[in-house]
Amino acid sequence: MTKPKIVDIPVKMEKFYGKGKMLHPSVEEIEELVKIIPKGFVVTIDAIAKRLAQDFGTDVTCPMRTGNAIKKIAERYSNDHIDYRIPFWRVIRSDKLVIKSKNFEFWASKIEDEGFKLLYTKSGAIKLDVDSSRMFVF
Repeated sequence: MTKPKIVDIPVKMEKFYGKGKMLHPSVEEIEELVKIIPKGFVVTIDAIAKRLAQDFGTDVTCPMRTGNAIKKIAERYSNDHIDYRIPFWRVIRSDKLVIKSKNFEFWASKIEDEGFKLLYTKSGAIKLDVDSSRMFVF
């Protein structure tokens, strides 16, 4: 298991987060949170990042590393070899878009199978029509 790192918030990111400590999470830490998202709910990358920062006592979790870890988790499983204990398809962006990855169409179909309505943007992105009652809170 990769150990998460705690670093000072980089100077170039201080304008967004201020001074303090930033968590660089491990993929395994993120997987553990994704595993507890119940069927019929979705969660944003930001919500995962906030929970990790709270758990590790940091001011913020690196949003890029969190998003990239979600993509790694999704790409680890092909359509034929999904680990259903890790429902990575239930993680979306804060703007309610499905996260782009190699298999994001399949990812979107799994979300649709759980009762969510999909909206398609002009650019080919897939957005969820979801209200706050179906957003999971850690």
